[in-house]
Amino acid sequence: MSYKTIKFQREGAIARITLARPDAANALNFDMGEELHEAAHICRDDTSIRAVILDAEGKIFCAGGDVLTFAAAGKDLPATLRKLLDTFHPAVVTLSTMNAPVIASVQGVAAGAGLSLLSSCSFVIASENASFMMSYTGIGMSPDGSATYFLPRQIGLRRAEEMMVTNRRLSAAEAAEWGLVNQVSAPDNLVTATQQLAEQIAKGPTLAYGATRRLLLESFDNSFTQQLDAEEKAILDMAKTKDGLGGITAFKDKRKPEFNGE
Repeated sequence: MSYKTIKFQREGAIARITLARPDAANALNFDMGEELHEAAHICRDDTSIRAVILDAEGKIFCAGGDVLTFAAAGKDLPATLRKLLDTFHPAVVTLSTMNAPVIASVQGVAAGAGLSLLSSCSFVIASENASFMMSYTGIGMSPDGSATYFLPRQIGLRRAEEMMVTNRRLSAAEAAEWGLVNQVSAPDNLVTATQQLAEQIAKGPTLAYGATRRLLLESFDNSFTQQLDAEEKAILDMAKTKDGLGGITAFKDKRKPEFNGE
């Protein structure tokens, strides 16, 4: 597939999805929704991909949805939003549940759908110049893209509501303090810090990472005993994998395990 609004690259076991509408502040439009959906499916289905970097061209990570497209829709705005979310939401589901962890690498502003998108990632590394805000209610809209699911769980209900109602802008340092960001990097070290984490993850037990990601998501809906059952099923499944068996053997032999994502 040829892409208009993103770039998709492979670097060994690492895939890179780059938002590539810098002249439009990397705003989410129909094409970007479809292309994110396609790229997410590739990352899910290709078992040789063991880590994913989500980054963006230009000075802004993502300003949110393409408000100019929404304004042009007029009374057809509900249908326009539905068309966009029919691809964007499945992309978010895939990125947040697949085996390969996703690392968001953020410079500049991450607002609206951009913040929603990165909140669904496994890790967020932010440049010191990054900032984060919801923005939706500023134009009379409510959030989408998983923000109301992930943000209350990551930063707490009270802080999530504050961000969504007041559209408070968080600095990178504040976002890290609140738990929205894992690591803050100097601007000239952002690419290196992201790459180092991706390389570390790409050498790990990818199937176990995927099982862990899904268990964490399920924990919010399961009862205590249901979660124990889910943990039992997952660890028994991991015990059948080459990485699981190899990891146990390596521990017994007192050597560092070598994982192949199988």
